[in-house]
Amino acid sequence: MPIRQPQAVLSPMAAKKRRGTYKLVRRLTPLLSAILFTYAQPSLAANDPLSQGEKQVVKSHQQSEKRQKQIDRLESDTLELYQEYQQVLRQAETTEAYNRQLQRLVNSQQGELNSLQQQINSIEDTDQALLPMLVRMVEMLDRFVDSDTPFLQQERQDRVQRLNTLMDRADVSLAEKYRQILQAYRIEIDYGRTLEAYEGSVKTTQGERQVTFLRLGRVALYFQSADGQINALWQPQQQEWQALGREDAPVLKQAIKMARQQVIPDLLNLPLPSVQEKDA
Repeated sequence: MPIRQPQAVLSPMAAKKRRGTYKLVRRLTPLLSAILFTYAQPSLAANDPLSQGEKQVVKSHQQSEKRQKQIDRLESDTLELYQEYQQVLRQAETTEAYNRQLQRLVNSQQGELNSLQQQINSIEDTDQALLPMLVRMVEMLDRFVDSDTPFLQQERQDRVQRLNTLMDRADVSLAEKYRQILQAYRIEIDYGRTLEAYEGSVKTTQGERQVTFLRLGRVALYFQSADGQINALWQPQQQEWQALGREDAPVLKQAIKMARQQVIPDLLNLPLPSVQEKDA
């Protein structure tokens, strides 16, 4: 059998106070509930993930992320522009160096042009002095051929005539005219150092005959007929042909073969033109 606890016996005054306390608690309970509910709202709001504060934080983060992306994009653009600037700068330096080199080349070419212009001016002055000299050279050559020993006369006269025609041509440079005149002089000089035999015609007392001429440099000029019967020596003082004796015919024939390189060179015993002695 359970044992009951002894209960305290309240006095009438204490019982009355206790009943009053219960009544007060029942009256204050609704008020306290309202107050607790009111104060509990912020805590509930704070625990809400979509609360206003969190929304502001999320929004702030989103804005920060957006700004960071803008910063990254600006940084990328800035880096790209900087690289382009560096490339343009290098190109500018290369172009500047190239322009400096071109300027040096232009200055050098300008100096060469100035030098060439001075040379051209000098050549023009030289041309003015050289042209009359060339004309005199041709005239002197013409007179020399007419007064010289009459060998290869037609060939030499034709050469002089070509030079006279050349001097009147405007399409031929002065240098080319000078070259051809010198060439003609060299040919005339070489005549004095060679032995030559060639065919030609000569006027004799029996009329014009075909003969073989022998030129011994410029020392002597001979001819011999084909049959060997007519032999002669040119006398420059008398400006005429002098007949040679029969004894000279074989020697002259041998000399013609030597000139044509048909025999071995040997000493020749031929008469030479007479030389006019000057008065003392």
